[in-house]
Amino acid sequence: MSGSGPGALKKTTGIVMESRILPEGDAFLRLLPEEGEVGSFRVKGIKKSKTRPIAAVEPGSLTVLDYYYTQGRETFNVKEIGLIRRFDKAKTGYSGTVLVSYLVELVSSFLTEGGSHPMEYKLLLGALKELDEDGYKPVFLPFFKLKLLYVGGFLSKEMECASCGKNLSEIQACSLDETHFEIVCGDCGNPKPDKYGLVLFVQDCLALRYRDLKDKKISLELLKEADSLSNRALKPLLGKRLKSEPMLYESLGENLG
Repeated sequence: MSGSGPGALKKTTGIVMESRILPEGDAFLRLLPEEGEVGSFRVKGIKKSKTRPIAAVEPGSLTVLDYYYTQGRETFNVKEIGLIRRFDKAKTGYSGTVLVSYLVELVSSFLTEGGSHPMEYKLLLGALKELDEDGYKPVFLPFFKLKLLYVGGFLSKEMECASCGKNLSEIQACSLDETHFEIVCGDCGNPKPDKYGLVLFVQDCLALRYRDLKDKKISLELLKEADSLSNRALKPLLGKRLKSEPMLYESLGENLG
């Protein structure tokens, strides 16, 4: 965000995380910006406007705002609003709409108050672009959620035995402590059940890009296990169950789509 001083006109680009349109036509939205802190904004009369696109306040849309900044205010008035990208293909059909709603609700609940979140913004924007351009694949959900835990500082790329320090590449079997994401190799403990395959997938998600994994043959059972693991890790961080979660899994089915 640029500009300075009370009442200064500023510009920001970001992803709409939440929105509410009032009967009189004003819209309130929460924006995850490319730079700066998450903010709340009021767009007057957008419901009746012929020049301001209503899709610009839709959750999951990439939007640009010119707004008046007044220090100490919690909600800023918008002068102009523009739609950069709605991600129409990603939102196609019921499943697509629910998936996008889930992603923005997940990230919105995950964000800590105050401070900037450029990595979460980059991750969510990349996910929306991927869905818009190449569609959904079963590896998408566990990959996205594990990456979210990583950019939030809750997971490390370094996977090694908590007892002897062996790197994952030197290990053939291991157990997994889900609370702290610690592993213990087969030489230091009895890995029952053996979670080596799951831990290796987690490491791949953290170390590689999505395009390196999306076309690999990965068993559905492993993807479901990784997705369940990421859900359990995220639950205490979110503090609530996401409204869109049951609808998402119902639409995807038992096979994650």
